[in-house]
Parts: sequence; C-alpha cells; structure tokens
Amino acid sequence: MSARIHFIARESAKMAYQTQARREGKSLGEWLREAADEKLAAARPRKFTVEELREFAARCDARHPPGAREPDWSETKRLLVETRYPRYGGE
Repeated sequence: MSARIHFIARESAKMAYQTQARREGKSLGEWLREAADEKLAAARPRKFTVEELREFAARCDARHPPGAREPDWSETKRLLVETRYPRYGGE
C-alpha cells in the first residue's frame, strides 16, 4: 500500500532537488524516496558479515591461551567486587 507524504521546502531547495533528480534521470519523487531510504539505512545499526564475525571470534580466541576456560559466574562476580567495587567487600 502506498501513502502520500507532503513537506514544506524552500523554493531553492526544491529546485536543487529537481536539478539533481534530472541529472540522475529520475523523477523528483523517485529521487526523494531514494534519498530518504539511504538516510534511513545509514541510521540503522550496521550488521556484520559472517566473515567479519569469524575474524572477531578468532581475535578473541587468540587473546586467551589454548585450553583456557572462562570463569564461572560466582568467580566472575567475586573478581568484579574485589577489583571494581572493593567497598562492598566480596561474598
């Protein structure tokens, strides 16, 4: 379903939009829709490719010695309290 959108623009801005749309061989409406879609896409959080995620995982793995295990939650909590929140005194 389509919907119509109206907005106010300075005459000079409208002329610049029309000129650029013509240069690109597009109607003003098509050019404005594409510009709005590009702006919306740029505002979305970037998604990572599978390859980028694999590279990230490899870098994380490289930071830890082979066979190292992650501490369990109670150990992590204790370390946080000791190093970041010493006034709370630990478990």
